[in-house]
Amino acid sequence: MAASMDVNLQMDQYHAHHPHVSGGSLSSHPSSGHLQHEGANTRLPSQFGIQSQGHHFGHVHDSYVNSTSSVQQILMQQQIQHQRSAHFASQVYDNNERLTKPHSNHDTSPLNQMNQMRVQIPTHQQISHPLQPNNPTVTSNPRYSPIGHHGSHHSPPISKDSYNTSAYHLQDQSHVLTHTSHLQQPVYPYHGDSSQMQNPQTTAHTTELSNSQYTGHHLPMQLNNSASGDNDIHHSGNQHPHVSTGFQAPSAPYVPPVKKRRGRPPTHPAFDVGAGTLIDEDEHTLYGAIRSGRVAPQTVVDDWIEQYKTNREPAMLELIQFFISCSGCKGKVTPEMYSRLSHADIIRRMTEEFDEDSGEYPLIQSSPVWKRFRSNFVEFIQVLIRQCQYSIIYDQCMIDQVISLLTGLTDSQVRAFRHTSTLAAMKMMTALVDVALNVSINRDNTQRQYEAERSKVQNRRASDRLEVLMQRRQELEENMEEVKNMLVYIFKGVFVIDTDHFCFCIFFSRDSQAEIRTICMQEIGVWMRRYPAMFLDDSYLKYVGWTLYDRIGDVRLQCLRALQPLYEDPALINSLELFTSRFKSRLVDMTLDKETEVAVQAVKLVSCILKHSDSVLEDKDCENIYELVYCTHRPLAQAAGEFLTLKLFEVDSHAPPTRTRKGKKRSENTPLIRDLVQFFIESELHEHATYLVDSLWDLCPMLRDWEAMLDLLLEEPGRGEEPMDANQETSLIEIMVCCVRQAATGESPVGRQTGGHHSHSNTNLLTGMSFPETGGRSRGGATTGTGNSAAPSSREARALAEERSRMTEAMITAIPALLAKYGESPERATNLLAIPRHMEMELYTTGRHERHLDLLLQAVQDIVERHTDPQTLLACSRVYESLCIDELSISAKCQTVRGTLLDRLVDLYRDAFLNHFNDQGEEPDQDDEFHLLAALKRIYAFYACHDLSGLDLWDSLIRIAQSGNDANGEIVAQAVSCCSKALLWNLARIGEADVDKTDLNKLRRQLNLYMDVCIGYLDHSCKRLASESFLSICDLLVVFSRHLSVHLPNLKSIIYTADKDLELKLTNFLEQRVFVDDDDEEDDENVKFESLHERRTQLAAFFKLVIYNLIPIRAAAPIYKYYIRSFNDFGDIMKSTLAKAREINRVHTARMIAHCLELCYLQVEAASNNCVERGSEGLQAVKELARRLNLSFGLDLMKIRESMVAFHSEGIQFCVSRAASTAAATGQAPGIPSNLLFLEVVAEFSNKLLRQDKKSIYEYLRRIFPNPVGSEWASLHAYRSSLDPDNTDNAPGHDGVSHSTNPQAVSNSNPAPVQGNTVVPTTGRVGYGGRGRGKRLRDSDSSLPDANLNPQSTSTAIKKKRTNTASSSKNASGNVSSMTAVDPSRPTSPSEIPPNNAGCAPHHNPSTSMTTLATPVHSSNQ
Repeated sequence: MAASMDVNLQMDQYHAHHPHVSGGSLSSHPSSGHLQHEGANTRLPSQFGIQSQGHHFGHVHDSYVNSTSSVQQILMQQQIQHQRSAHFASQVYDNNERLTKPHSNHDTSPLNQMNQMRVQIPTHQQISHPLQPNNPTVTSNPRYSPIGHHGSHHSPPISKDSYNTSAYHLQDQSHVLTHTSHLQQPVYPYHGDSSQMQNPQTTAHTTELSNSQYTGHHLPMQLNNSASGDNDIHHSGNQHPHVSTGFQAPSAPYVPPVKKRRGRPPTHPAFDVGAGTLIDEDEHTLYGAIRSGRVAPQTVVDDWIEQYKTNREPAMLELIQFFISCSGCKGKVTPEMYSRLSHADIIRRMTEEFDEDSGEYPLIQSSPVWKRFRSNFVEFIQVLIRQCQYSIIYDQCMIDQVISLLTGLTDSQVRAFRHTSTLAAMKMMTALVDVALNVSINRDNTQRQYEAERSKVQNRRASDRLEVLMQRRQELEENMEEVKNMLVYIFKGVFVIDTDHFCFCIFFSRDSQAEIRTICMQEIGVWMRRYPAMFLDDSYLKYVGWTLYDRIGDVRLQCLRALQPLYEDPALINSLELFTSRFKSRLVDMTLDKETEVAVQAVKLVSCILKHSDSVLEDKDCENIYELVYCTHRPLAQAAGEFLTLKLFEVDSHAPPTRTRKGKKRSENTPLIRDLVQFFIESELHEHATYLVDSLWDLCPMLRDWEAMLDLLLEEPGRGEEPMDANQETSLIEIMVCCVRQAATGESPVGRQTGGHHSHSNTNLLTGMSFPETGGRSRGGATTGTGNSAAPSSREARALAEERSRMTEAMITAIPALLAKYGESPERATNLLAIPRHMEMELYTTGRHERHLDLLLQAVQDIVERHTDPQTLLACSRVYESLCIDELSISAKCQTVRGTLLDRLVDLYRDAFLNHFNDQGEEPDQDDEFHLLAALKRIYAFYACHDLSGLDLWDSLIRIAQSGNDANGEIVAQAVSCCSKALLWNLARIGEADVDKTDLNKLRRQLNLYMDVCIGYLDHSCKRLASESFLSICDLLVVFSRHLSVHLPNLKSIIYTADKDLELKLTNFLEQRVFVDDDDEEDDENVKFESLHERRTQLAAFFKLVIYNLIPIRAAAPIYKYYIRSFNDFGDIMKSTLAKAREINRVHTARMIAHCLELCYLQVEAASNNCVERGSEGLQAVKELARRLNLSFGLDLMKIRESMVAFHSEGIQFCVSRAASTAAATGQAPGIPSNLLFLEVVAEFSNKLLRQDKKSIYEYLRRIFPNPVGSEWASLHAYRSSLDPDNTDNAPGHDGVSHSTNPQAVSNSNPAPVQGNTVVPTTGRVGYGGRGRGKRLRDSDSSLPDANLNPQSTSTAIKKKRTNTASSSKNASGNVSSMTAVDPSRPTSPSEIPPNNAGCAPHHNPSTSMTTLATPVHSSNQ
């Protein structure tokens, strides 16, 4: 009776607040039969649980008055609920008390911390939820029900704020199945599942409600009664009705089954022609809507909220299924599982149904579709929390279940579950942080309104408004506390999982996937930045600090990125003091991280610390960062430059100004420049000023203060000012020249990486040199490019031009004075002479600076006549080269001055030459040698940049070059260098004009004479002379190579190629001069570095001949004997050359390596008196070299198949040839080869053979060695064992077949047919299959190996052998050359010139070669 009165009272209140409804009457819905008001507004008010918060709730039908017996049904609900309300209220209160355990206890004992952080995670069975959202009879939870709202649910709103007081009524209702009719629900495009939809044709009978009790969430079992139209709950003990989740899908049109076609399925989704849309079985689910991206996440969330408020349990089931499906799991959470199982059991069931064979799941897919899905997934979670922030998150249902599910998934053993749930939990927590901020803002606003109202006088104070504000403030405080509890709950559930081992086990730190740990660090940084009042605490910061030690660079990088915004905010510095003191050493150490991005971020973070607390960092910490300004990675160097600027180069505005002796006021940057010079001197890296300037260029304006630098160099110090010493002046000049170069070019130094990509200097060392037709020799072949590969934009180009103009205006008047003052020192003069080359020369004319031009020309002329240093003279020559460009208006004057200077230098040279080589036969004294050497140095300096062919110097220079046995070695070496330049300028002059046979013949004679002279000096005792001769030979072989006749066929007569004798002499030079140990007695490290640089230059010059195909690859075999011994000094050059050689011809490269190992074995054999033991140290060294060289071939066995067969052929023939030659000499049958041990070296490469090739070689060995019995054949047995096809230890993968790129490749398990001593291949074609488009003929296709151990094709088809007889030609050695296979009409670049096959093939006695032992017999169909 009391319940009936309560209902009537509420109905009266409803009609009182909605008079327009009271006038209406109840009528039957025309389609569903539900009763509805006939008034204008047919919706129920907010007290029945349906909040009017959007337009999408307006069309929901009334489920409260949908039958004539609705009041009786409500009374039945109230009677049942009244008996259970006290029990559920106390249960929820206990759960909330456990959830809101305070987090402020900072007990440091491990046991107490474990007890504090152990959170009781309730299952969804323990969370009470109301059965119907529109039940008017509720039992309020004291934690969430605001004071003053128990009596009336219709208090007027306080203001038009986004908060609604009725939105905070959280209801705690029992789980009772009632006889309420089925809720008529709208149909959404993504709702429902085909497996869960009820059959519209199914007829069910209405039965009475079962009295059995249920646990957890119970979905109303609803059947569609087509006869009566009433939707009542059907539940019986023996029948199993069709389960429905409340969704109704429209009947789909009948689509006939498509007949399965042969072949692979289409990669695009099926398309429904009739409907015009894609067919997707998951399109009507949340997961399908988010995955397709056709519906905005905002719309999806709004529709789901409408469904949730109408029928909660199906909506929650679909949301849980959404998270399961987003993890890539195909399992379905049924209503029965949802109602009877806990979240842990559901996760366990889904884990059993998860298919992890592929290891792929949506979040790690890289296609654009899945990338869009990830963004939609994150947006869905954020929008869901934002839309539910006013009511639903406080109803103890949705948010509690989602948190319980996600925290359970984060501890799953399935990576997809962990990754997806962690991302969802972290994004949800971020959204809740925003909710907490909004609640906090509204709470503060309400508090201010309350204080303002309370401060009014008594007669003007509104008591009802004070009461409303106080109630609202209390509501907001309760909501704030609840949101904080949610945040703590998620944090503990994700970050702290395992506390059973008496220590804290951080989940994301022990997780094997770096992506999960990265997500955690990324989001915790967002929380600390947005809500520092809660999260910027040591209890949260410690997780970031511990993760700084993570083994994955991306995780460490994310930690630093999370910390940097915190240190940039001055208001948060005090909260970070304890964290900084605890992890400062780690942050400083991370500046040297192996991951450059991590190091850059660490330096930036330390710079932020330095800005706000200078005393935290010690001097030792700063010194480690100072040195990073010289590193090759430009972003790291610039970050270190920023730190250096903050520490040392801050302008002191309070410092008194200083003046020069003449009274000129110094710039405010003058003290900073002095500090920079002192820092450069103390760093002891005097050859790397360009790196220092590049690091500071964008940060320090003092580097552009040209006036301050020039005043320090030219003006005398004033009173009280300390003068600069010689070392400081030299350092300042070097820094200023680097600044000039930076201002003029804007380029980074050579070798400095820009961060976007890394320049491979090792490769550039070999391939960087172009074919010089006019220029001089680039010793070492190193490129002069910079780290910046991208062209500057138009804006950058304009800024660069303006900066260059300002620099020129400052230097154009000062450079003559600088040269006059500091020109006495060769080092200073060399640096200063680099400045005019970067100036804008036209300013001499436009700026009326002709007088300064005359002074500059005179100063350079004086330096040329005064100095003999090669670098200084070369710098002077380059200045004249820049001034004498024909396009300049000042070129005529400069060329006249240059001609006068050259005439004077030539006269001095001729006088010195005549004095040295006089006709009287007198021996020259030291003065004569000095003058001749000085004259030759000046001639060489100008020959390098200017054409001196018209001065007729060749005859005298070649005479000096031919007097190597009589004259001083330094003089002869200088003459050799001059002759090389003369030949290059003669070639350039012939190439620019019409070709004259007389000039060609003259140049040919000069080249032959010069090359003969240089070849004779390769073994000269003078080290300088031998080195100059070697470099000149290598450079001229490149310039006068076959490429000359490509554009100018008439130049074919001057092509110079190296013969066998020259190849041998070049390799002998390297073995004697390059691969030598450093003299330990030399204490000067600079001398050792210079010597190493010279030797690297010589080795690179030789290898250029190899990679440009100017000498055969086989010629490099003696060099690779030192591959291991000299790897520290020359390993980068040798590896680059080996890689380039494989690109040219893999077969010849493999034969070269085999020949190299043969040479090593012969050395071991000679050292042991032709008696090599199996366990000897020398043989083990050869095996180790074989293993190291084996690594260079890679793992693609199909790609290296040909080369590996050629290698084994070469190794076997090396053993067989000696036995055959011995037998031929003695007239006896061949016995055991004396070098049979070499097969053990060859066996190191057996793991790179395919299965069928192993069988072919095995059968071949069995034929040529038919009866290997005895211990003497142990090496053969070991080699044959390595060829066992079933021996998986020697082959990577599955016999190497897995590396084939041909999916149809089939391993031939049958051995090759053998006829006598002949190996018959299954196919006549050698190499790769014919799939794919045509390509240019390769050397490996036309120049076949000598040994006829042709690899068997992995295909079962018989292919015809490709022949190139018509398009090939024979070279001098008889090998097939592919030169004519290239299109003759297309110019062939040097990199496309095939290798010269002469000398690449092995030269064995034909009578003992494998050709006589195994002659291939091709198939009859070929």
